[in-house]
Amino acid sequence: MILTLLLTITGCGDSDSQKQSAPGMPVTADDTSQLCSSIEGVGLAKQCSVNSRYSAVDVIIDSNDDEVARNICADVAGKMTQLTARFSVPWKLQIFSPYRSDKPMATCLLH
Repeated sequence: MILTLLLTITGCGDSDSQKQSAPGMPVTADDTSQLCSSIEGVGLAKQCSVNSRYSAVDVIIDSNDDEVARNICADVAGKMTQLTARFSVPWKLQIFSPYRSDKPMATCLLH
């Protein structure tokens, strides 16, 4: 499933991201919601949302395993580097569990 997500994300950045904000420009909703669409599209997450106020993409996965969350976070953040390198402020990807939503199981910077 992670491989499918990574392939989906790779395809998302080819043409659309070039039409969006230029380097150093503020991140648009399309820049981050594109990531959520990819994650939800492959069924990896129960829910994905963009929190512009805190510069975060919050994902809820159907797991309570911290190691799985860390692996997903690192893989997605690594694959998104080419799309997020132009972000003017650091954004983060946070992975939550529906079984314990008080704090993220994993957090990765999107840079």
